[in-house]
Formats: sequence, structure tokens, C-alpha cells
Amino acid sequence: MDLKQLQYFVVCAQTGSFSEAAKNLYSTQPSVSKVIKGLEDTLGMQLFERLPRGIRLTVQGKKVYQYASKIINEIDVLENMASRGMTKWIRISMNPSSWFANQFVEFYNETFEKRYHFQLTTAGVRSVMERVRDYMDDIGFVYILSHQKENFLHELAKNKMQFIPMYETNLILYPGRLTKLYGSGKTSANLEDLEGIRFIQNYQDEFFDIGAVKEEAFQWKDIDISVLTNSDYIMEKMLKNSKVSNMSGSYLSENKTGTTPGIPLELGDNKVIFGYILHKGEKIDESIEEFLEFLKERLPNYKTNE
Repeated sequence: MDLKQLQYFVVCAQTGSFSEAAKNLYSTQPSVSKVIKGLEDTLGMQLFERLPRGIRLTVQGKKVYQYASKIINEIDVLENMASRGMTKWIRISMNPSSWFANQFVEFYNETFEKRYHFQLTTAGVRSVMERVRDYMDDIGFVYILSHQKENFLHELAKNKMQFIPMYETNLILYPGRLTKLYGSGKTSANLEDLEGIRFIQNYQDEFFDIGAVKEEAFQWKDIDISVLTNSDYIMEKMLKNSKVSNMSGSYLSENKTGTTPGIPLELGDNKVIFGYILHKGEKIDESIEEFLEFLKERLPNYKTNE
């Protein structure tokens, strides 16, 4: 087994196609197929199911992929260290958040002399979870709804990961300026008030709707999301100039401050929980610890909800 085989394997798993992998690797499909066959022979197991259109990881292939991803990502870190000297890399994935973006800028400025290097990726909850699981990122920051916390923790436990809550906030409806609810004076809203409203959200993540939940509980699939964007600029413009609304946490939505008044949503005891995902039992790098402490200082009334 050699590094080339692992690199080809990871790219094939990510693209789901030998031909697409060949394009990314600047190779040919027969060459890629030959390398993968060699890896399968070496390991004594089938890694991919060959389908009429594309390929799919086998059960054994999924396990190998987790280890291979970690190896490839660590090789990338070593290569960066070799080319840049002994630098600290912090790899972060996160749900889109203007509040988080502002904190990151402040942390970068505060630690500028330490020469940390950062890789930041925005994605939905499930994608963040998978990136941390596959060692593509060191830590992932997500927002989940409290009524889905139990199912969320179960999913993490299956992949030997854990979730550390950092802050709970109310779910807030932000009506666009051209909607009927804007300036209505309502002090609260419920599920019935959401009927007929179109929404703009940072991401649409099916993760919120997995597992058994009460029929009356809020689920993203029940609302009309007409625009998805991770751009704060587009979010602000749409809320100011169109008939869309947004739902998000009250404290962690700075891009909506001064844009439109928020209306608390009455959805039982449902809250938005902000926290981070890590691998269980693995030591956290001191640079990550430093970043976490920085965030905790900027969250009001921070406390661990373990």
C-alpha cells in the first residue's frame, strides 16, 4: 500500500465516479481503476460497489475511508509545515453565522503574532459533522434545535464524536420589510403564523428532521424555503427589499440587527443550541483550546450544559 493509492481512493469516494476522480487527479479512468483494484487486492476487500452510473463505498470501504481521509489530511498538514515552517493550522467547519465571522476576525487580529494558519468551511449540520468525522476539520460549530438534540447526539455517538453546547437562545422570526408581519406589532408568533410565508435561510439541513419527533414539533420540511444562501449581504438585501422572512437564533444573528425587528417564535420549549463537535477521547490542540476560550468570553452567561 502506498500514499498514491490512498489519495486516489479518497478522491474516488468523494466524487462517486472513477471518471470524475480521473479529471481531478489529472489521470485517466483506466489508470484510476487500476490503482483502486491494486488497493483492494492489497487490503483483501472490496472498497467500492460498481454501479451502472458511478461507484459507491461498501460497508468496509466506508471504514477504510475514515482512516484514509485522516491520513491524507495529516499529510497535507505536514506538507504545509514543511513549506511554511512550524506553523499552527486550525481547520474549522461551521454553519453560516455573521456572529461567528465577527469573532473569528477579532481572534485572528488578537493572535496575529502567533502566526496561526486557518482553514474555514461553511456548511450545513450534517456536512459539518461528516467533515469532523473524516478528519477534514479539527472542530465543527453548529446550531441545532433542542427537540432534535437527542437524535443528534445519537448520530454523533455512532461515529465516536461528541457535542459540547455553548449557548442556548430563542428561535426568532425576522419578517422581511415587504411582508405582512413586518411592523405588525406582534410580540410572538406560532406555527400557524408561518403558513404562506416564504423563507430565506443560510442552509436547509435534513438533519433537523431525523428521528422520532412529536407531530406538532417544528420541522424544517414544513416551511417554504425559497432562497438558500450563506451570504450575509444577500440575506440583508432580501430582508430589506423582498417578501421573504428568516428564522434563526436571537443572539447569534448580528447580520439582521438594524435590518428588521425580530418576533419570538412560540414553539413550546424549543431553543436554538450553539456548540461544537469533536472526536471523543482525542486531545484538543492548544490553539483550538485558545479559540474556544476566546468564544466563551464573548458569549453571555456561558456555561457548559453537559
